Amino acid sequence: MSINSINKEKVKKEAKSILNKFSKALASVEKEKDVDSYVDRDEFMRVEGKGVDCEPGFKKRFLENSKKHDDDFILAEKGEWKK
Repeated sequence: MSINSINKEKVKKEAKSILNKFSKALASVEKEKDVDSYVDRDEFMRVEGKGVDCEPGFKKRFLENSKKHDDDFILAEKGEWKK
């Protein structure tokens, strides 16, 4: 075995040990209540202004990069990324 492979194995073992200790410590932490925080408004969409010109195709690329979208908006739910 070379010195590099010995060091790699040692680092792997130490990293695994650290992660296991952290996992055990995290398991004992109390979870906070899931609180819905929102503002109830009569109008929830902003009025579009004149804006500035942007790069052609930006909107299309922007929407294509989102997980869910319709023709003009990204569709998202609070906390969906946690699933």
